[in-house]
Amino acid sequence: MKVDSTGVYWDIGNLKEIKKPLEAVVEFEAFFFRTFLKEARKSIPEGLFNSSFTSKFYFDMLDMQISEVVAKQDPLKLKVVFEEAIKRYTSLSEGEK
Repeated sequence: MKVDSTGVYWDIGNLKEIKKPLEAVVEFEAFFFRTFLKEARKSIPEGLFNSSFTSKFYFDMLDMQISEVVAKQDPLKLKVVFEEAIKRYTSLSEGEK
């Protein structure tokens, strides 16, 4: 039985499968937002809802899903920035040949 680990947030093996640079930008943005949410949660004092392992695991999965949704909307416009940078890089590298 083959287990498909596509989309599992702890599996970084699928990074090798990213073929397009803009897909990598979306993944980077999701990682950025996930890290931001994780660090923001640390500022919340422990209480009734965030002290157990189960609740921390739940909030980690929630942060992962939120970051994926936000990254697809591209609020930081990183796609545009990276797309322009890639165009400039490829035009410069083609000019050197």
